[in-house]
Amino acid sequence: MYRILFSLSFLQCLLLSDSRAQTAPDVLARDYIGFASPQEGSLESGKPPEISHVSPGKKTWDNYEKTIGAPLKKWAGEQIAASLGGTVFYPFSGPDFVTVGQFFPEADRYILAAIQPAGPPVDTMAMPVPDVEAFKSKFLTEWVKFGQLGFFRTIDLNENTGSATARLTSTPVLMAFAVALGYRVDSVSPLQFNTQSGDYEPQEISPQSTWNSVRLKLSRSGREAILDYVCIDLSDSGLKPNSPQRGWIERTAKNPVLLKAASHLLPDPYFSACRAAIVNGAPMLIQDETGLDYGDLKKMGDVKLYGRFTGVHKLFKQQQPELIAAYAAAGKDTLPLPFAYSYQKASERRSLQVVRRAP
Repeated sequence: MYRILFSLSFLQCLLLSDSRAQTAPDVLARDYIGFASPQEGSLESGKPPEISHVSPGKKTWDNYEKTIGAPLKKWAGEQIAASLGGTVFYPFSGPDFVTVGQFFPEADRYILAAIQPAGPPVDTMAMPVPDVEAFKSKFLTEWVKFGQLGFFRTIDLNENTGSATARLTSTPVLMAFAVALGYRVDSVSPLQFNTQSGDYEPQEISPQSTWNSVRLKLSRSGREAILDYVCIDLSDSGLKPNSPQRGWIERTAKNPVLLKAASHLLPDPYFSACRAAIVNGAPMLIQDETGLDYGDLKKMGDVKLYGRFTGVHKLFKQQQPELIAAYAAAGKDTLPLPFAYSYQKASERRSLQVVRRAP
């Protein structure tokens, strides 16, 4: 999710560099997309809250749920059957909490990792009206784009994060996804890496907070969950041998891993450390064709093939010949994939691979 290609990600937020949200984060998250304050019953049932009006953001979410979200969640319940609790790792994610949240709806901790900084929440309740209108206009544009594509484009993420006049960052997107999935956003805080513990830990909010990485504390149906977004360079340049970041990746990759719209980066020689961490550590991997090569998947265990795959998207030079051959050999015996996923939308081209580590 580093290059100017596609990558699953969402919208973000118009943001002054020194702005700091004072309003409750759950109120802000619902304001971003037009969701009303939740009724207690809707939270207890785990359903998205009622809305005060049929906003464009709600229409976009409803369409996404109908075409992608609901079929994905149903399929995941049948084919993945994730256990209650635990941690899930989603590298090259951008702010795509919605996909990992539906594959693993009862996880205790979600760790998303991408190279773009998270940024603080945007306090739409304390901003001048013109700034609020500009923010919501940009937010809605990106929200609609995600609803149509089902993933974020890396070029959009990079341009939005780097803009001096309309900077967009991942934290408001993560917050919006959380409330759309029926969560309450209880708190949002910056994260910093603690070299002693070897993990990212929340910091007190202050004028010196960098907000490169962020933690959202969430609750739904009486259960709490943690959503960590870690800003990290997943290439070998950022994961040097014996570095704290390398150790963190190797430990984190010992959890179930999700890969989606990863721009075929992992087979690249410059991503060998991250690739090895997943191949050697992950007990389960769910990916599309943009993740690991088929040869690496087989090192982990038996590979289940879903959907159809005859070649990579035309935007990419990588070919995945072993994966093409595996699908060709399986023929019509591959398992169905009843929802669009990643770059390939047509039913005859979209694919997923699931591998569980051999005992």
